[in-house]
This record gives sequence, C-alpha cells and structure tokens, in this order.
Amino acid sequence: MRNLTFGLFEDGLARESRILMFYSFDTEENLARSGILHYHVAEKRFLGPRHDRELTAAALEFLLRTGRVPSAAD
Repeated sequence: MRNLTFGLFEDGLARESRILMFYSFDTEENLARSGILHYHVAEKRFLGPRHDRELTAAALEFLLRTGRVPSAAD
C-alpha cells in the first residue's frame, strides 16, 4: 500500500460507540483503492467484511494517534 490516507466521517453518529472512517491508497500496481471502515468502540474491533490486516492495523494506529480511541489495551 502506498499513499495511504484516512479520514473521519463527522455526521452526528454516537462517537463514543462507533466510528466511521474512509481510507484510500494505491496498490503496487498503481491501482487506486478506497472504502469505508466501521470501528465499534466498545468491542474494540472493525465490523463488516474482513479487511486486510495491514489496513486495519494502520487504521487503528490512526484512531489512536488522533485520540478517537484511548488505547488498544484498554
């Protein structure tokens, strides 16, 4: 994955219970990929279809850095 970026949807959802975020990146073959991730705060996991572990690890790191989740261990 190259040029990986994340953004947060700020649409009035209950931020303490779930977080919707979008991602985009370029593959090694220069194909653009994007999508939406749904993180359930209480369950401390991403919901929906299974995603690449590298993508979800980077997404969780983004959520930790931005202060949207306190820590992976809490």
